[in-house]
Amino acid sequence: MSYDDVSSRATALRQVAKLIQDSSETLIAEWENPAPDAIPASETTFAIPGRKAYDAQRTVIAALGSIEELVAEPHLRLVDFAELYFEVRALHIAVEHNIAILLDKGGPDGISVEDLAKSTGLEKNKLARILRVLATQHIFREVAPGKFANNRISQALANDEKLLGQVKSSSLGFAAASALPEALKDPIRGPSYDPELAAWPLAVGTELPFFTWMNEKVPRSRAALEKASPGAARGPYQKVEVSPDEELVPKDDAQTYNLYLAGNSKSLGSATLYDFPWKELGNGLVVDVGGGVGSFDLQLARVYPELRFVVQDLPTAVEQGSSIWQKELPEALESGRVQFVAHDFFKPNPVKEANIYWMRHVLHDWNDEACVEILLNTAKSMGPDSRLLVADITLTETIGDPYIKPAPKPLLANYGIHVHHGFALDMAMMSLMNGKERTPSEFRELFEKAGLKMVKMWECRSSLGIMECRLV
Repeated sequence: MSYDDVSSRATALRQVAKLIQDSSETLIAEWENPAPDAIPASETTFAIPGRKAYDAQRTVIAALGSIEELVAEPHLRLVDFAELYFEVRALHIAVEHNIAILLDKGGPDGISVEDLAKSTGLEKNKLARILRVLATQHIFREVAPGKFANNRISQALANDEKLLGQVKSSSLGFAAASALPEALKDPIRGPSYDPELAAWPLAVGTELPFFTWMNEKVPRSRAALEKASPGAARGPYQKVEVSPDEELVPKDDAQTYNLYLAGNSKSLGSATLYDFPWKELGNGLVVDVGGGVGSFDLQLARVYPELRFVVQDLPTAVEQGSSIWQKELPEALESGRVQFVAHDFFKPNPVKEANIYWMRHVLHDWNDEACVEILLNTAKSMGPDSRLLVADITLTETIGDPYIKPAPKPLLANYGIHVHHGFALDMAMMSLMNGKERTPSEFRELFEKAGLKMVKMWECRSSLGIMECRLV
């Protein structure tokens, strides 16, 4: 809708304000008296609102974007948006230097910038400026001149290693995006969807595509040096010289990336624990294809103690996954309830006729041809009663999608800024490995080419949905 005339803009502003008021009362009512379908943070470490409150929550957040469109002066809005990357970089710096963890020791009274500077080695006045940028965005709290404390948002970083991994790994996308304009204009890279020709290799100065670089082992002395984050530098590729006497280990960034995947399981994937009927499977077998360190399965295993799991990924991930499970749920490893198996999903799946084949955040890493190959290799192992569940961000156009209920008017049909993370992640996939997030129609085309049919779309209280597929 165009808001060029004052009358239409005034009408829309009143409608949006009413939506905020009504939805806020719905949220407050649930805070005071949680709904039966609400999941407390004590159960998953990530609170999930009831369905009614979730709809209210996303309505309020979407309305904030509509308010800005209606109220902001266009020139100022565009300049503000163009410079957001500076604020993002401030967060990267704060996380790299564990500012939230340091502030946690000071409690609500906070810690002086002088003390933070001594702990981090950063110059105190520059550090204060960085923290003030974030406090202005309601991340951290300025309690006195030159003194900061955590607020409700930053406190989450103080005791969550996986969340820290998520934020740190966002530097990988930041690095790749720095070369995206150049890559898009390049006559070879621009039209290509090959991982080797994404912006990533150009940004980092490597010949290797993202996943090859990430899974390449290096001499232990170079594990912390072979980095793309938080400050990638463009330059000529320099091959790592391997000493015959030095142990080869995963890069530090690879460990952080796997924590990022584990953090995503919680922040994006927790709702999928409850918005699909896992309990009906009993002691069924779930094969997690490209499952990383098995972080989602770890959550499932605790909520549904009868389920069995096979977690498949490349050797670096399954090695780290086994270590994580040994610390967090050793009895599942010892009993054989969970097995970690190194497997390349571009080859036929060795586990035949499992109840569930699960793919979360797998297909978005790859171009269409590669996705069809991955799906075909899974479909070949499925039996007549097997189901493939694909949990991926499903992009909805701002004008809506025939398969998904739209947001209330005059909000954008896809809930606007509430779903902006999915569209930002689509840019990250483009930059990192020439992958993409997809619409429901695009997913259906992929499934059909692999001999699969999408029989149901499970809407979850998250940006991730679950697409249920069976053999045609």
